[in-house]
Amino acid sequence: MEISKKWQRAELLIFTIITIVNLLPFVATRFFPSMDGASHLSNSNIINQLVVHHNPLFRQFFMINPEPVPNWTSHLLISLFTLLMPAFLAEKILIIILLASTPFAFRMLLQTISPKGTLFSFLIFPFTHSMFFFFGFFNFCMAILIFLVALNYWLRHEHEALHLRQLITLTILVALTYFSHIVIFGILLIVIALHIITGSLLELICHKNNRQIIFRQFLKKTLAITLAAFIPLILFVYFFYSRPETREIKYIPFRELVKIMVSVRPLISLNPVIEGKQTVILFYLLVFMGGTGALFFLTRIYRKFIKKEIAVTAVEKQPLPRFNFWWLSISLSVLLALYFKLPDAYGTASYTNLRIGFLFFLLAILWISTFRIPWYFGLIAAVAGIYVNTVLIHVYKPSIKELGKLADSCNKAADFIAPNSLVLPLYCMDNWFTGHFVDYIAVDKPIVMVYNYECESGYFPVKWNEKVKPNYYMGNPATPEKYLNFELTKGKPSVRLDYVFIVGHYDPNKDWFFGTLHKILSDSFVCVYEAENCSLYQNKLTKLN
Repeated sequence: MEISKKWQRAELLIFTIITIVNLLPFVATRFFPSMDGASHLSNSNIINQLVVHHNPLFRQFFMINPEPVPNWTSHLLISLFTLLMPAFLAEKILIIILLASTPFAFRMLLQTISPKGTLFSFLIFPFTHSMFFFFGFFNFCMAILIFLVALNYWLRHEHEALHLRQLITLTILVALTYFSHIVIFGILLIVIALHIITGSLLELICHKNNRQIIFRQFLKKTLAITLAAFIPLILFVYFFYSRPETREIKYIPFRELVKIMVSVRPLISLNPVIEGKQTVILFYLLVFMGGTGALFFLTRIYRKFIKKEIAVTAVEKQPLPRFNFWWLSISLSVLLALYFKLPDAYGTASYTNLRIGFLFFLLAILWISTFRIPWYFGLIAAVAGIYVNTVLIHVYKPSIKELGKLADSCNKAADFIAPNSLVLPLYCMDNWFTGHFVDYIAVDKPIVMVYNYECESGYFPVKWNEKVKPNYYMGNPATPEKYLNFELTKGKPSVRLDYVFIVGHYDPNKDWFFGTLHKILSDSFVCVYEAENCSLYQNKLTKLN
């Protein structure tokens, strides 16, 4: 007993150390250079300018989205953090929350489902820095964390879910899941519903004489989750009902979906060739573990019921898997069906298949932990999880360092921009990953960027204030060859752009726009900041003022 306790403490200590080491590379640079992270920081700053500072210039261009869209959580957290600290520190705190809390939330859920399978929790580490994390999909990452917490809370309190305190807690967790990501919210309700249905059916099979009691319990649990999810469910329906039917829907071919599953594509962030050699290890490991567990199960069934051998061990006395095995088996089947049937993109909402696939793998690890297999299989899983995670981090480090330099260069340009200025951002690099790095100049200062993809989509907390938003221009209207008027709405006044911020290097001979831009910058602007891959031009009239 004493040895067992010492081993548990040692194993927990190792898990904690790996958790800390795992997050260090992602907070080593000033900014974590994710694809959309800069935009989230910039838009969180807009929220503060609108709500806290009541900035009139920002109110002229932006407004809080009146629709309660399911992408609020990380924006709200960053907005609160940046009231007390710079944006780069706010981002670090969010990253620490995600990378430190997710492993322990998964571990606690696994211990609830399979107390003896704790070693399988080490497989979570490669999933903490998935492609969604590198893409800056922080709301999705928050949704995964809250999903794990909410599901664990349900499993521990399902029999008392209608008690006021438990119901309030469950309601908050479900609502937080919705306001983090709509897909994860839907999957959470599906998994909980399958848990209720599966449990009731197994109870009916095993205890046919207690049908009334079982039915009452079924109704109580169904009522509890319905009450907890009532308002988010209404918002869920409204979200899809209010979207136009003309949005483009994209499906991924079946063979491609299979390849994505085998390569564990949700974990591949920067280099599919190099990272794929490691992530595929996880796929075949899970297949091996699942197949081995099934083989052990069938062997026990054969020995117990077909050969009718006398049971000599506690394991053989219980040949049938316990409830969590059946519930997770059904949940995995449903997720797999959704993975192959749902479209990957619906308008600007995308990566649906990969998001479902990501959760499928997490539930698969939980499912495998329910098998009664020798303890050393858990050790193999733990070693494999640590190995794959270590190699992936080693692969990421150079890219994080290099991209971090570009993020810093963009952010430093803000030192040369006057507060409450109007900036035209232009991206001229051939790199899909860094397209939103222009937003790093607007994460701390009150700077209006006249392009904002989150405002365009309508899926995020901030929108354009279309009623009063003005047009904007650069150059001299008297000389058409040196004038660009961005007349987005006819009949509205145009305001002068104060700065042009360029990431990369433009070619004046590329087309009419860049040719005209070059003439305007040469004639009416002056370069006030220049780094290796970015430059800032200030309007001479703004400089005079």
